[in-house]
Amino acid sequence: MPSALVTATIQAAVLNATSNVLAQAISAYRKDAPLSLNLLPILHFVIFTLLNCPPNFLWQEYLEQRFPGNTASTAISEKSQGAAVKKKLNVGNTVKKLILDQTVGAAVNTVLFTAVIGALKGLSGEDIADVIKQDFGPVMRAGLKLWPLVSLLNFTVVPVEKRILVGSMVGVGWGVYLSLMAAG
Repeated sequence: MPSALVTATIQAAVLNATSNVLAQAISAYRKDAPLSLNLLPILHFVIFTLLNCPPNFLWQEYLEQRFPGNTASTAISEKSQGAAVKKKLNVGNTVKKLILDQTVGAAVNTVLFTAVIGALKGLSGEDIADVIKQDFGPVMRAGLKLWPLVSLLNFTVVPVEKRILVGSMVGVGWGVYLSLMAAG
């Protein structure tokens, strides 16, 4: 049985390929043209995901280990005369994870996406730097309209090993946006 990291990476790669196919279909529809799949951008998205997903999986694990979302509390039950362990949301840690994920995590992922896709397209280092300067602000602002809510839900109700899957499922729509942006 594959590890949780391998499973999450495969799931993310399939979902990101799907988002690029959808973006190409939307572009064809907008141009009133027949759909003709370009496999190169799909391959670019899959390569990026295969490179990017494992560090993001480890990032989520690190955040959870460093800032546990739930604190165990022991309550004594009068009925059973035993102790029951209850999990209580640690709001402070959840806020810390949310802030780190939406600042450091988002910035790193935005730069890496732009750099890797640019490199796969054959852009020079200087051109990649220019694209990062041009796209960083708009992508970060657009991301702030979606990802904080996804992260909040992930940090409060989704087990850490499933967060990449949830993020990738929401990321299908986000991937369509990025695909359309990357296509120019």
